[in-house]
Amino acid sequence: MKNVFLLIVSILLVSSSASLAQLVVNGDLSEGAYTTIATKQNTNNGFGTAIDVSKIVYYADAPNSMLYLGIEGKLDVGSDNAIGVWLDVTGTGSPAGLAAGSSLGFAGAGNYMDGDNGSNVDFKADFEVDYMFAFNPGNGSSSVYWDAASHVGGGSVAEYQGSCDQSGTASTNSSAAGGIFTQNSITFAFNNDGAANHGLEMAIPFSEIGANSSMSIQVFAFVVSSTGYFSDVTVPGNVTPGNLGFDADFSTLAGGLYHSNPASSLPVELTSFTGAANTGFIQLNWATASEINNNGFEIQRVIHNQNNGTGNNWATIGFVKGHGTTSKVQQYSYTDNIQIASPVLISYRLKQIDFDGTAHFYNSITIQNLIPVSVKLSQNYPNPFNPTTKISYSIPKDEFVSLKVYDVLGNEVATLVNNNKNAGNYSVDFNGSNLSSGIYFYKLQAGNNVSLKKMILMK
Repeated sequence: MKNVFLLIVSILLVSSSASLAQLVVNGDLSEGAYTTIATKQNTNNGFGTAIDVSKIVYYADAPNSMLYLGIEGKLDVGSDNAIGVWLDVTGTGSPAGLAAGSSLGFAGAGNYMDGDNGSNVDFKADFEVDYMFAFNPGNGSSSVYWDAASHVGGGSVAEYQGSCDQSGTASTNSSAAGGIFTQNSITFAFNNDGAANHGLEMAIPFSEIGANSSMSIQVFAFVVSSTGYFSDVTVPGNVTPGNLGFDADFSTLAGGLYHSNPASSLPVELTSFTGAANTGFIQLNWATASEINNNGFEIQRVIHNQNNGTGNNWATIGFVKGHGTTSKVQQYSYTDNIQIASPVLISYRLKQIDFDGTAHFYNSITIQNLIPVSVKLSQNYPNPFNPTTKISYSIPKDEFVSLKVYDVLGNEVATLVNNNKNAGNYSVDFNGSNLSSGIYFYKLQAGNNVSLKKMILMK
């Protein structure tokens, strides 16, 4: 018995997570660019716990005209259960498919879509359907097979697209003959280990589904057998427990909607996000083309290969206020005064928050904090100071470092550093509360390099 997940969401293709980087299609949906657009509304498992779908995410890369669609779920390798996707492109000039309430199955289509070669094809959606997909493991644990059907243009066409493995290796629709999609135009992968944020992932060019950045899409998914026998598992939708049987009519079934609400878009169109490493800090800059209901941005950071992060433990380090609703270009910046004494990779991402608390993540960037090329002693800040100031310095290699403070007569008044240091950027606080106002000097000695600077304590 083949079971199918049917997903339903509505996505505005123009207002996505900005074209900051193309995602890697590997069945891992944890990338920060993704936005969750639907989750399972019940605990139904009418065909058993070996097959399920629990979450749907998307990322619409409008500048690159690419839709990324992800489905957190798993396939039953003990049967030929499948994932089925119904897709509709909406908006002015969008392709015309079969209207809500129309019979969708037809003889000769793959998997559930032919309802056992035409016997059970009277299943219906509560939205217009342009395309239908089916993904199944073929009773095995090595491959996932993809069948597609199109209702665009007044006719119904079916065609096998290709296969991928179950460990997240990307494949293309290499078996397509051009009846629905161009051969090798769509990338897909499936990670079937059942872990959180793992499942089906697809990268679909807008042109292959007749879309552009001013249009939206709707998608629906469910669990169904290869003969067209429907289970009680849908995302979204809330079926009263108990499998639905043949010829399920989602246009009249209680517990809907069995599609997402009207087109959901990100309220902020991010056009750039960059960062640069400097001595003692990292500067982040980003810009938006437009904003709707934007309260602001949380800045999140993870330090790779350190005890406090290996790429997944994101920490919030700051917040920058947004501009509410505006159609004007806005520029933002944030300074991360991070002190790390070795070269590491540091990733940053933005969490945009609406006034109602709704949040959206944008794609992350990764920066390597740079080891300096020479010994450098920076001017203290603030200067003049009372009673504390910060002194920063950089060393290009491991050295014994001495940093001392002297009065105008050359008397040592404080030792701030006097030990071995690894190559990197450092800063140290100096407190002059026990000293009188006046001019002082601080001297850095690192190996054979000596630097001296003046500072003023003004009480």
